[in-house]
Amino acid sequence: MPKRVAIIGGGPAGISLAKMLADKDAFQVTVFESENAPGGKSFSVVRGESIVEMGTCYLTRAHRIVTTWMNDADIHLARMNEQSFDGEDFLKYVRRGAGPPLPAQIISFLLGRWHLMRAVQQNPIPQWALEQAAQPVSEWLRARNLHKIERFMYRSLTNLGYGFVDETPTVQAMRWNDLDLILTGLFRQLKMPIEGWSAFWTRLSADLDVRLGHRASRIERTSQSATIHFENGEMFEADHVVCAMPIDDFVALTDSTPMEAEAASAITWNAYTTTLIGMKEKYADSRVEAYSRAVVPGAPYGRLMSARYEGYEPDLGGHLYLTGQLAGSYSDAELEEMLRADIADHGGAVDSFILQRTWKYFARYDSDAIRNGLLTTLKTMQGHRNTWYTGAAFSHEAVSNIVNFNAGLAAKIQATA
Repeated sequence: MPKRVAIIGGGPAGISLAKMLADKDAFQVTVFESENAPGGKSFSVVRGESIVEMGTCYLTRAHRIVTTWMNDADIHLARMNEQSFDGEDFLKYVRRGAGPPLPAQIISFLLGRWHLMRAVQQNPIPQWALEQAAQPVSEWLRARNLHKIERFMYRSLTNLGYGFVDETPTVQAMRWNDLDLILTGLFRQLKMPIEGWSAFWTRLSADLDVRLGHRASRIERTSQSATIHFENGEMFEADHVVCAMPIDDFVALTDSTPMEAEAASAITWNAYTTTLIGMKEKYADSRVEAYSRAVVPGAPYGRLMSARYEGYEPDLGGHLYLTGQLAGSYSDAELEEMLRADIADHGGAVDSFILQRTWKYFARYDSDAIRNGLLTTLKTMQGHRNTWYTGAAFSHEAVSNIVNFNAGLAAKIQATA
């Protein structure tokens, strides 16, 4: 009889892992999602004729598995060419950074990255690697005179909601900033799904057992099985349970193990706010506008980091822009006020606030926890008490990282069949 796998969370982590496991005859996979649609932070809304990505947006060269699935699901991709940083071409901004020429810095960065990421896969991890992995990525880059790469990360890291470079541990910045991402940026190969990410996850879920509107209230586990209780009164028995939700939220639902408690306490989440606004007049010429004053180290929270043009809908106020802010502790109303002021400062005027979402985003590791063995713990806890873990805290917030991580995780679960 196939073993039952209950996946708690129907975002990119849960749905992609379910797809990988569903092909294995040894498993009967069920996904439980608290919302009424799959996809989690990979969330699209339709306003008029415009499809707006409120969460996940771009695909890079690293999205190989996802791109294959999108082709199978008849999801088409459009290239994003126009990107401006402080009013100039982004790569020009990067090249104006200090230090050697950009090609030399890229080679130096990739060699250093390879050396470090190879070391953190060892058991035990060398102490020098733990020290580098734990330090803010800005320190790692500046020690190697890689100031142009730091400028690149203002866009690739902070501007995407992944935190400031003087706060983000090097190991986490390296997971996302790899050869694929650099080549994507250099050759302007960023893409977006024309039909929207939500349409993709819905189509990918069509042949899976995905139960929407199921919010877990309690998870009871033994060494052999798990019982999941839901707020609607339902229960589900499983042989394996997969945490595809934030680990700290999962720990709150169950009797946590010491490793789970360690992982949960070592993480701080960003608050990343995306807001869809309408404006009678365009205030920017390029498709994507980004601003260094909101993303450099020391920048205050709440500033407008970027605005992406989404189309023209006269019934919604005119020209639509999707904006991004690192919210910090600000309220929605305060963020709206700051956004309106920043847009005005850039020569625009907000006529309508259409939709705002604040996401629990990017699980940043505590640096001391990294030095004390967190990276090893995150690996060791897999499979303990027949529980498995995926999502942003175990790979990275980007869909490509999550899906690639799940390919390895699915193999580990398969080995228990």
